[in-house]
Amino acid sequence: MNYASVARVLSLLMLVVAAAAALGAAIAIFAGETAQLISFAVTTLGILVAAASVLLITPKPKTRARPSDGLAVVILWWLATPVAAAMPFVFGVANSSVIAALHEATSCLTTTGHSVIAIAGDDWPLSLVYWRGALHLMGAFAAIVTAAGIFAAINLGGPGVHRTVLFTLPEGSFFEAMPRILWPVALMMAGSLAAVFLGLLISGMQPGRALTDAVSVITTGLVDPASMERGPDTRIAKFVIGFGLIFSALGLAAWIPMRMGAWRTLVRDSEAVLFAFFILVFAGVALVAGLNLADGTGWAVSTLSTSGLPLGDPSSASNIPLTVYVMPCLIGGSALAAAGGIKLARVVVLSRRAWQEFQQLGYRRSVVSFRFRDRELDERSVIGVWVYFVAYVLAVFLFLVAFSFTGTGFDDSVRLSIGALTSSGGLMGPVAPNVGPSAEILLILAMLLGRLEILTLLPALSPSFWRG
Repeated sequence: MNYASVARVLSLLMLVVAAAAALGAAIAIFAGETAQLISFAVTTLGILVAAASVLLITPKPKTRARPSDGLAVVILWWLATPVAAAMPFVFGVANSSVIAALHEATSCLTTTGHSVIAIAGDDWPLSLVYWRGALHLMGAFAAIVTAAGIFAAINLGGPGVHRTVLFTLPEGSFFEAMPRILWPVALMMAGSLAAVFLGLLISGMQPGRALTDAVSVITTGLVDPASMERGPDTRIAKFVIGFGLIFSALGLAAWIPMRMGAWRTLVRDSEAVLFAFFILVFAGVALVAGLNLADGTGWAVSTLSTSGLPLGDPSSASNIPLTVYVMPCLIGGSALAAAGGIKLARVVVLSRRAWQEFQQLGYRRSVVSFRFRDRELDERSVIGVWVYFVAYVLAVFLFLVAFSFTGTGFDDSVRLSIGALTSSGGLMGPVAPNVGPSAEILLILAMLLGRLEILTLLPALSPSFWRG
């Protein structure tokens, strides 16, 4: 383990969090929010002192960083940032629970977006609405960069669900390759945010709500918890949010072909095709459940993107059985997006492998193979996806059982366990304010585990990972 590289890169990333908190302090001054100003000022100062101290006392690395060092940075960032970002949720609102504040910060960073902090009249202070949005943006950015860079590097021999043209292993230090990913992702998110925000303004939406909804769309999260209870007021707003969620759920899988002008590649992309197919399937299921076509399609887009932003009447989704409701959340979006779930790419690999098994039933000695993104997959790659799928199902089961021991009912346990692991705030929103401290701790663990894609966290449990 290259401790010097890990410590210095992590400290630089924490300085970004400090800068975001400083902007929160400035917004608090503008809004006249004294309590929030103090909490943001203390947060900024605390992170600055800690990060600057590490940078000063840590020598420049003498050895090259490896992909495992990148994974260490990712794990430590996801564990440390919620702690650093939680203070405004302790002193900035009438909340005496540190666990609830930590849960709130984790929820925003993982783009789950649901809230356990009760605000009178759902009237959040302006600086805290900004902070929720800033954490959503940082979390979505980190999730996409991690998938396209860190996960791609540590899984080069796997099925390639995270591979892109933006990343190749460098000859020098591993972190030298990351700027090739950072800038395109930043450009994608900034351009998408501007486009969605402008579209919502044109639809007649009030600027404040248009901005929070735009951030929710591009991060597939819920910046304003009250947004779960209100749908778009106009057809134009529904179209803008719906199209934005589709694009955000596909992430780099859609943006890279669009950037290169390869529209045929986008239309033929297996994840894009499967996403469109699932929209049709779940929209049809919603019709059977009693929703009209518009509300059913909107529900399918919202849940597949693991967002929770309603595109129609929010109360209509209550007609959908829970066993059906959780299915699109479990599937999720692209492996190269901020959306949660098992990911479309893995569903593609598993479904094709299952179809091969059916083909071989009558011809056991036949040799069949298939390709994924111009790469022929061997048996080892497919086994890796099966192991991930089994681990995901096992994680859902274990958290479901754990929630039941906190006194949570079965239906709510299903919502909380699947909602947290898939970053689907809309799925767990109705029951989240009623959970206790023990359930909040479980939710924090589940949200972090889901964002780290479960199996990638396992190396960190081995002492040899940190000694290597």
